[in-house]
Amino acid sequence: MEVLVTDRYCPNCGQMVDGRTGGSAAPMAPSPRSQWIPQTPPAGSKSAGGAAVLNFFFPGLGYIYIGIGRNKGEVIFGALIFVFYFIGFELGYLIDILTYVPSTTSVNVSPYAALILLAFLLPFAFAYDGYRRAKSP
Repeated sequence: MEVLVTDRYCPNCGQMVDGRTGGSAAPMAPSPRSQWIPQTPPAGSKSAGGAAVLNFFFPGLGYIYIGIGRNKGEVIFGALIFVFYFIGFELGYLIDILTYVPSTTSVNVSPYAALILLAFLLPFAFAYDGYRRAKSP
């Protein structure tokens, strides 16, 4: 790699460069440290795993996490999902419990039981979607 006149440090070894000549003050072999450069995520990027976990346990919070500092619409969408998902789940669960009547028939499935089943399956879809959205630029 060539050292330019404007460089203060050698890009290979990190040694201070004499700016007048464009060469190194004392040439050295490249250090093993300079061969591995850790990759840091770009500023503002969000953890895809974090978004998936948040969306699984608290649907909507993963979208809020993704949207903060990035997309205001994502925050609003996440807040709506969080509020309506939990209100719908809690109301459905409450209605099912409050209106339960023991029956002698073998099949007694209320429509609210389907809502509760859906409420247990949706977090998987929310987790996947949160993961996918966090990965996209």
